[in-house]
Amino acid sequence: MLSLLQDLRFAIRQLRKNPGFALTTTLTLALGIGATTAMFSLINGVLLRPLPFPDPDRLMMIAPLDESAVKTGIPSTISYPDFFDWRARSHSFDAMASYHHDSHTLTGSGTPQNLESQTVSSDFFRVLGVNPMLGRGFVMEDEKPGTHVVVLSYALWQSAFGSDQSIVGRNITLDNTSYTVIGVAPKQFMFPMLKPAPALWTSLADDAADHKEPLTAQRGAELLTLVARLKPGVSVAQAKADVSLIARNLSQQYPDTNKRTPDATVVPELENLVGDTRSALRVLFAAVMFLLLIACANVAGLMLTRASRRRSEIAVRAAMGASRVQIIRQVLVESVLLAICGGGLGVIFSVLLLNSILRFVPQQLPRLHQVAVDGWVLAFAAGVSIVTGVLFGALPAWRMSRLDPSTALREGTRTMTTGRGQHRAHNILVVAETAIGLVLLVGAGLLIRSFIQVLNVDPGFDPHHVLTVSIELPDNQYPSLKRVQFQEELLARLSTLPGVESASSGYPLPLSNHNIGIGFSIEGRPMAKGDEPAEPVSIVTPGFFHTMRIPVIAGRDFLASDDSKAPAVVIIDQAFASKYFPGENPIGKRMKPGLGDGITDEPVREIIGVVGSVKRKGITRETEAQFYLPLPQAIILSPAIVVRTSGDPLAMLGPVRDQISQMDSNVPIYRVNTLEDYVALSAAQPRFQTVLITFFAAMALLLSAIGLYAVLAYMVAQRTLEIGLRLALGAQRESVVGLILRRGLLLAATGIAIGIVASMIFTRFLAEMLYGVKPLDPLTFVAVSAVLMLVSLIASSAPAYRAARLDPMKTLREQ
Repeated sequence: MLSLLQDLRFAIRQLRKNPGFALTTTLTLALGIGATTAMFSLINGVLLRPLPFPDPDRLMMIAPLDESAVKTGIPSTISYPDFFDWRARSHSFDAMASYHHDSHTLTGSGTPQNLESQTVSSDFFRVLGVNPMLGRGFVMEDEKPGTHVVVLSYALWQSAFGSDQSIVGRNITLDNTSYTVIGVAPKQFMFPMLKPAPALWTSLADDAADHKEPLTAQRGAELLTLVARLKPGVSVAQAKADVSLIARNLSQQYPDTNKRTPDATVVPELENLVGDTRSALRVLFAAVMFLLLIACANVAGLMLTRASRRRSEIAVRAAMGASRVQIIRQVLVESVLLAICGGGLGVIFSVLLLNSILRFVPQQLPRLHQVAVDGWVLAFAAGVSIVTGVLFGALPAWRMSRLDPSTALREGTRTMTTGRGQHRAHNILVVAETAIGLVLLVGAGLLIRSFIQVLNVDPGFDPHHVLTVSIELPDNQYPSLKRVQFQEELLARLSTLPGVESASSGYPLPLSNHNIGIGFSIEGRPMAKGDEPAEPVSIVTPGFFHTMRIPVIAGRDFLASDDSKAPAVVIIDQAFASKYFPGENPIGKRMKPGLGDGITDEPVREIIGVVGSVKRKGITRETEAQFYLPLPQAIILSPAIVVRTSGDPLAMLGPVRDQISQMDSNVPIYRVNTLEDYVALSAAQPRFQTVLITFFAAMALLLSAIGLYAVLAYMVAQRTLEIGLRLALGAQRESVVGLILRRGLLLAATGIAIGIVASMIFTRFLAEMLYGVKPLDPLTFVAVSAVLMLVSLIASSAPAYRAARLDPMKTLREQ
């Protein structure tokens, strides 16, 4: 320990003597370690940190798998009757709960608010292992029809009820219905862990009390997600076998509704939560690790250069009895000390970088609120610093320990050409930096080209100058006919506002992350009910296609006369027509969507029009077949208002709010967006990936150029005598420039060649992140190689120019 402290004090003295070297090395390491730490912060918060619930590894997501999902592994939602059967028949879980997204309008506590909510089953809080901060959670009695109870989030309890400790037992008004507050959730509780966070939770009694057939009795109404807690000692494989057996039995028992879901899956809740973000974050972390390797190679080159200048010092220490182990330890102590300084500065840089990264991170990325530079991140930064110090110090330490004292002392401090081994080590480092840099640049080039393709995707509608606003009309105040009348009067008012070109409504809007799928049959094509296809559907008002600028390709648009008394009609999109009516004219054909409530039969509808296909689920997703129903003939919800304006759409928010308030001051507006917002949100993931890896690639390019410059500058310094002799003997200065440039470009070309091979291996991991571009895109490889060669030429020019300007007589006198 004493000798280690002596080495540490000596290392500090050495670095104080060479402040330029220490500063350059520290900044280089800070760049690499800081970027790595920032990415680890993001990955730790999203992927690695366990869920904030007791025994989080026992929390599972359960879902049925339809016939296509058996191959893809993408789970489906489930109906209430199936959930009740799974809850009763499974043997692998302590408890199982259901939940689905909902919203409620809170009145009587200031301005009416539309609140995000979750409708859950009785075991919801028990499954998660969470006890409310005040009051209690749900119990089985709360599932009975007519029971109106609610658990408030901590944030809502504070904002709307002033942290009232006596809130439990009080009644609040949601959707013009009185609910009893039975509890307040803990401060940090959030489930599902997505944005926007739920403001409250209600029991499934809400879905059991419909005046028609309740949702809890509709086996075909698949809207639930399930979460369950494994029994101790039960494995995931055992639980999957359990639910798979139940799914097979249900598909045989209820072929009309369950034939399409013959299997089921059990997935850890954390894995379900992070979904497809895992692979993208891993690729980005690999990219930043490549950047760290380039930084290490750069610093290793600087250490080798410094080692050549310390030959006499090391030789004296060896001549006085220092062993190879002591010399290696001394050099490693210096390198680790530099790395720790770089790591400390890197942590500061990581905080700044992380704040910048979070601005580009898609807001739908789960658990973003948990991303922070915490103790685990600091421990990671410390570990990376130490490992990095050992990594870049190992080669210089090993080379310095192999010095022959007598040879080194005879050479003294003359500027002489060092051994081939020294140059070979420098060359290998430069080649490695260039190769790794090319891999990052190719990845960035592919993502940039992919992102350009994303930006040029035609979503099928015109997103410019369109404001969208959601409204919630309570069922008990606005039954079916009044709901339609409210929409018609509101749209008529909005259409007359100055600056409004047209107004309509529809749900779900394209790219809004909402979806309704309904099974249907086509007249003249009989098939068993369980075999009927299902496609997405939208409920719209007349003028929707005009407002969205979705072209009507054949037939006609919906009209005001297509009301509840008129013959039932439907409009299909071009993808639907191509899929189900190939080579036919679908106008006049008839189909029957499964939109009935189980009591009254759904009418057969005539296809009156074909419209253009739109991107519904994602800007990079394949266009899906879908169909449209007119609101008066399918009153199942309150569609979002869509207003096309002649100017800034957000400038119309005030007038739109005023019109709604004049009609009913208790109707809140929410989800205020423009269509451009939806398009941007859909492109947020590729934008984030592209920006981040491009930033890493740019830093890698800079470090690679600095590394090449340093090696060539070192070579010029070591070969000063040789270059002076060449010039004195008549060599042209152009030939000296060519000598240095050839060396630099040869190293760069070698690194590029190796990098191309490595890129052909690594870019296949980018395949899932690319759109419209292949991982082995030749244009990207050629362009990136040319850019890297150009930068290498620029980096080589300065040392070459300096070598050509040497004064041969002055150089010979000094040497």
